Amino acid sequence: MRADSLPSIASLARCYGLLLLLAMITTGCKTEKSSDDPTVLGVPPTEAYLGVEYYYNFGAYGGERILDFSLTNAPSWLALEETSNKARPGIIMRGVPGLSGGNRGDEDLGKITNINLITTDGERAGVQPFDIEVKRNPLSLDADTFTEGQTTDAPEARDNRCEAPELGETGSHSYSVNIYDSEGVVTDTEARTTETRPVLVRVLLDQPSVTRIDVAFELSSAFDPGVCDQGVEPEHQRCEEGDANRDEAIIGKDIVALGSGSEGALPVPDYLNYQQDENGIYSKGVITLEPGITECYIRLEVVDDTLPEPSEASQLILTEVRSGLAALGPSDSGVKASLIIDDNEPLVRLETVGGRQRDALSVGAQRQYVAVLSGDRSGTIRVKLGETEDSLAKAGDYVIQVRNNEGEWVDNDILRFPMGVGRVRFRVKIPGEEEYSNAGMDDRFLLLGVDQDYQAGREGFAGAADAGELRININELVTPLILNGVDEFIPTDIVVGHQGRLYVAGYDDLNNDQVLVRIFDQKGDLLQEVAVSDGTTALDKPDPVLHFAQRQVTQGSTRVDRFEFAVAFATDADMPGYTSRGGMDVVASLYWYDSAAAAGSEYSNVWTFRSGTSADDVPRWVGINKDNGFVAIAGETSGRWAGEPRAGGIDSFLQRIDTVTDGDNLVPRLAWTRQVGSSQDEAVVSGSSVNASPYLFGSTEGAVATQISAGSQDLFFYNATNTDGTINVYQRGTDGSEALVDGINNLNNLWLLGNSDRLYTIEKTDESKHLNSEPVAGSTGFVFGYSSSGDVNVVFSYADSSRTGKENFAALLAFDEDLIAAGSSTGAFAEGAADSGVEQPIIARISPADFDANNNDNPGSWDSWRVQPAINGANITALANYRDDEIVTLVRETVGAGNEWKVVLFSGEGLRLN
Repeated sequence: MRADSLPSIASLARCYGLLLLLAMITTGCKTEKSSDDPTVLGVPPTEAYLGVEYYYNFGAYGGERILDFSLTNAPSWLALEETSNKARPGIIMRGVPGLSGGNRGDEDLGKITNINLITTDGERAGVQPFDIEVKRNPLSLDADTFTEGQTTDAPEARDNRCEAPELGETGSHSYSVNIYDSEGVVTDTEARTTETRPVLVRVLLDQPSVTRIDVAFELSSAFDPGVCDQGVEPEHQRCEEGDANRDEAIIGKDIVALGSGSEGALPVPDYLNYQQDENGIYSKGVITLEPGITECYIRLEVVDDTLPEPSEASQLILTEVRSGLAALGPSDSGVKASLIIDDNEPLVRLETVGGRQRDALSVGAQRQYVAVLSGDRSGTIRVKLGETEDSLAKAGDYVIQVRNNEGEWVDNDILRFPMGVGRVRFRVKIPGEEEYSNAGMDDRFLLLGVDQDYQAGREGFAGAADAGELRININELVTPLILNGVDEFIPTDIVVGHQGRLYVAGYDDLNNDQVLVRIFDQKGDLLQEVAVSDGTTALDKPDPVLHFAQRQVTQGSTRVDRFEFAVAFATDADMPGYTSRGGMDVVASLYWYDSAAAAGSEYSNVWTFRSGTSADDVPRWVGINKDNGFVAIAGETSGRWAGEPRAGGIDSFLQRIDTVTDGDNLVPRLAWTRQVGSSQDEAVVSGSSVNASPYLFGSTEGAVATQISAGSQDLFFYNATNTDGTINVYQRGTDGSEALVDGINNLNNLWLLGNSDRLYTIEKTDESKHLNSEPVAGSTGFVFGYSSSGDVNVVFSYADSSRTGKENFAALLAFDEDLIAAGSSTGAFAEGAADSGVEQPIIARISPADFDANNNDNPGSWDSWRVQPAINGANITALANYRDDEIVTLVRETVGAGNEWKVVLFSGEGLRLN
């Protein structure tokens, strides 16, 4: 190939062009070629790269004689291969941009258009026009995340790859570390020699070059030892380990190009040349890519230190192409790879004794917890504990204690894990009421974790496991909140609202059974008493139900939080502004919170709505939809709602009330009421307003709607819409009696709590799953998990043939991805309780996530804990959840001839808090 032969080729092309023009004139400028016209086959490549051979083997056909070939308007680097064999059917076009045709380098970059490849038999000619764009041949870097103590896997050998460097051995590197006192001041430095692990960064060349390419590289980091945290002088831990440097790797301590003691163990391949920086550290060098190689390797070394560190970053930069035609990236502006180094020190996770990471602890109390160490280590590992940045409790709000050699608990926030020990207990102590203070409405919580600021740069400490913190709510209600005193207030329902407020609905037994909602703070102080009914109206044990919602609403153009609660009760009495419709009517009221209102009157009435049939209508549940704010009511009726069919006995009903604008006022509007029943009696226990279509849960003695009765009492549930009146009714049960007491829509299921004398299992067939049961002695609780389409997914049963007592569950609650069931028992429901025959409260935690539907006979897979406080003549009637930190229970206790109602708190571990 001779690029300088192009002028003679161009001259020939001009002659052939004249011949071609003459031939077209003599044929009348016909546009269709004769089948014998010379024709070039194919189209040459349209891209070429500096330093990379451009090659095209083309052919042609036609003509009367041997074809000849030529190029016109071609770049200087491109030519046809000379050949003496004129009889061959094709010829090769080749060249190397930047090299052939005069070594023009970057001057060959760009696009050349209208290049012509011409073939002729001497009389007629064929032309193939084409374009070529010459581009740079870019280099790039590719690196995986590195981990201390781990070596990169060797790549497979291929023709276009360098031979991988030695990776089978460990290297070593010497450096110095700072020694800090307890305050973080640098007191000395010590020399260290530590093992290193070889790792690879891939150097990639887009196209195989025809020449050798030498590229300089260098390690870089944003680490700056002169930058310290605010208020800290140099020569302090908070400089090298401060906020600005925490995530930056240190060249020479965390990573090097070649360890100071590695040359013997890790031979350097011929294509790598390491060089020292001004500090004598091998942190840079030159890599050589031989012709044809498109993948080569820079071997670095990660220092396997003993410091607990977060993931740290450095960079490998290709700084210069010293020989050959290659570019630093597509635009030749530079190539940089981020190198992430993960730590390999042991990690610690903090847990409760029960293995969870959430608990509650009362002011003045103390409790043991567990630190769990994982990962490889050699020798004793330490951990310093402290609150994390997001913790509301700070130093002074808690004390960490460990056991000394004499077994005594002493104040110490550093735990020690001797070799072979992976679990260490410690204790958290909250100061007493005289020392602890909290002006906020909500309880403070302690997020306890690893004190990484202290441990940073200190050897022999463990790192923090992902999500390894322990959350401890600090409860300030240290004695039960007594709800009824001389005024004989009878509580019926509880909820927890914003900032930990406790809402208690009930009625005043000494004042015409007036319906009240009392609002308490987390310390048990009464904030507001809301009079729901007029005290002059005589009611009869109205049994109000309650619900709270925190909703996002738009005021003007701003999204704000709205806090509201709804309360509903039944009465047959005339009320001011409301006349009885006959029998018991449903009275529902909505209240909104106004932070600007005077203390003690923050909640005010938005509307009150009375509805009913000519017979008795009793609400059993009320709810507020968080999306659009409608109020849903589920209850029982012995009448007939307008437009609805009456089935007989006591039917269920579900209704929706909207809040609409009437002039300047907000008023209630009944959107719809649905009535569902059987020829027998239905008992409604709960509902759900989570979805746009609210749910109702209950039990029936007959066959509801079009469903089929299975036993003496079945469970049923349905949801209803206000669009087409559709009601999806599902009745389920066995040949026994499944009496529901509560139901919720949460954790991807409809969860139903009830009492029965059966042990339940799920029978699976190819098409479906069915509920099965067998009789047991006494009565016990069950929890069923159903899909919205009526399929049973999960069955929990507390049946135990060894117990002779009777469980009477009453309330179900979603709590921290689990379920809480509560009520009472006359037997030994919890471990250590007496089978006395006397009613005592019970509370239990169920973990659906740990449940295997094929493992119903192993309650240990889902039965987390059971608690049975030794309070005779008492039961739990309602439950509430305080931000997944505390389980709030409404307890009724028989005292003399009457009942005392109180709020008792439990931690997520089932430990009583007051």
